[in-house]
Parts: sequence; structure tokens; C-alpha cells
Amino acid sequence: MSLHIQDPSNPESEYLVDVLLDACSGATAGGGAFAFLSAGGVQLLLKDKIFKDFLARGRFDLLVGVDAITDTAAIDALTAVRRENPSISARVFMPSHSRSIFHPKVAWFDAGDGGLLVTGSGNLTAGGLRWNIEAFSVERLDARSMADLRLRWDEYLARTAECQLETSDVRVVALLERNADRRRAMRKAGVTARREEGEESQQEPPMEALKGELIDLPVLDVQPEDELPAIELGAEILVAEIPRAGSRWGQANFDQETFFGFFGASRTFQRRAYFFHLRGDGTLGFQEVRPAVAVKSKNYRFELEAASGLAYPADGRPIGVFAKVGARTFVYMLLMPSQAGHQEMASLLARSARLGGRALRKIFSPHDVRAAWPLAPLWRRLTI
Repeated sequence: MSLHIQDPSNPESEYLVDVLLDACSGATAGGGAFAFLSAGGVQLLLKDKIFKDFLARGRFDLLVGVDAITDTAAIDALTAVRRENPSISARVFMPSHSRSIFHPKVAWFDAGDGGLLVTGSGNLTAGGLRWNIEAFSVERLDARSMADLRLRWDEYLARTAECQLETSDVRVVALLERNADRRRAMRKAGVTARREEGEESQQEPPMEALKGELIDLPVLDVQPEDELPAIELGAEILVAEIPRAGSRWGQANFDQETFFGFFGASRTFQRRAYFFHLRGDGTLGFQEVRPAVAVKSKNYRFELEAASGLAYPADGRPIGVFAKVGARTFVYMLLMPSQAGHQEMASLLARSARLGGRALRKIFSPHDVRAAWPLAPLWRRLTI
């Protein structure tokens, strides 16, 4: 068994979502139970290509709780995944005891000759999978241990069958509405919670308290959205011209210093870098997972989904703006010469950037970038 600490501020950190995706890549069956679910968590794990490939050949049983964090958007996202992938079974767990909440965070994957058991603190939310500081263990099981685990899992599912509800069940809908009422009440009271600090509370406020006086309302984490970490003052933002580099210019090339120093790539270890494309309207694309390891050809590059299908401009160069928000994790904008922000970033580069290979590039502070482009979507709250 190995212990892992997820810490986005640590360049060597492993993310829970990566461990789960690695575990399912060779599996034919799996299951998991998580206290809380969010739409961002569904996107990061259940909608990932690796997980979809797993579902194409195997089956996954999922139990989720709706005691506090889970909201209608999360259940809608889960329902959509179920429609697309009949091999995933997802049910809401409602404890039979009024003083209990559903609180596990565990997943297992069976590869036929054994498998993996992942147990920890992270929920099936974007925070639990990527942004929070979490701890989890990974245990490799042989075939006999996996058979025993699956027996215990099946026995528990059978024993608690009456507690497992369809996502459309009226009791689930009522709980989701209660969660929404709590969030509205807390917003009205000016109470915000940035972490899952209220998970342990087993005493739910009565509905009368939510509709009336708010003095005794307990502070629970009821943040309904999955937000990327804000770009802090000490963060680094790379502003870089993207060279043509042949017909596949979407594979953006960088110099060695930028590739290893800024993006955190490795010469020896298999690492991943994560990119979230920020569109001009402030919405985010799906997470793009790219290998962050040097190849023998010495081409230091990352493929950018935002460039897919776009012709290289006849005049001027595209500019990439990459804001580091975590270990090997970046929010990026791809600015074409005709788009808002391109002129501002081109002027910033022209004043101070050095030539890196065949293109201008430089790492700036958020203060410098914001001074040059104060209306950039980078400064908004960004929701997955």
C-alpha cells in the first residue's frame, strides 16, 4: 500500500483523478462510493476518454450521497453520462438511520488477475479530484484479495438495496431542493464556505430555519460550483507567440527552459500536464491532458485543443497566454491576431520579451498581465 498526498502547490504532486484513471485503464470492472458529487467531478473523471474506454469494455457501479454538496447540476451530469454509457450503474445512497450520512470515498478496479483499491479523503468533485489538499492510499490486490473485495462489495449492495435510489426518485429530488434552499439561505446571510469543512456535521438544519431566521444556521460547505483556483499574485503567466511549425501548428513548440521550467515536464518520468482552454466569453473547455515528458526527437511541445481546425493566420502570430494555477495545471487563452487581447499581449511582449527559438515569449506576473489587459477573462471566477 502506498500513501499519496494531493497538493496542487507541490510540483511533484499526484492528483487523485490521475490515479483513478490509471487504475481503470486496464480494468474490466469497477465500483466506487463517494459522499459528494459535482458536475465538475463528473467531467474530470466520468467524461474522460480513458474512463469512457473502460466503460466500453467493462462495468462500473457508483454510489453517491446527496446529504450536502451534491446539487441538481451534478445529478443531471451523472444522468447524461448514464444515458451515453449503459455500462455505468449509478444510484443515490440514502441511509436508513436518520442520524447517519453517507460518507465514503473509495473506488476499486478489477483487471482480472487482481486490481487496485483507492481509499482516501477526496470526493467525486473537482476539488476532491484536483484542487484540494487530499490524502489517499493505493493498494494493489492479487486475484484472491480482489475476489474477496468484490464479494464484500456485492454483499453490502444486496443488504442496503432499499437505501439505493434512482437519481430521479422523488426523495432524491427533495434532498437536492433542500441543498439548494440551504445555499440560497447562506448566500442571503452572507455566509460562504470555500472548503468541504462541513462534511462531518450530521445535524441538518430544519427547513423552517432555512426559510426564516438564519441566526443558528450551521456553516456547511454548500458551494454549488466547481471553480478553478484563482490566479494569485505570486502565480506565473507565460505569454508566448506560437510559431507556425509546419501544418500542425496546434502542437505548440517551446524552448527547453520553458518546457521543463514553466510547464514542469520531465526528462525521465512519465508526467502529465493539464490545460483548460479559456474562451473569450469566459467559459472553459474540457480538461486537456497532455504528456509532459521529453521525446527523443527533442521537440518540446504541447497540443492545444483550441487550435484544432484553425488555419494559421496569414498576418501575425497567434499568442498563447498560460496561467499556472496548480502543479502542471494551466488555464490558457489562444489569441488570434483579430481577437480581443491580442494587441495588448503583443505590445507587452514587444516591450520586454526575449526571443525563444523563433518566437517571443516571457513569463510575467499577474500584475503585469492585468495592467496590460485589465478586461481579460482570466480575472473572472472560472467554473468547470
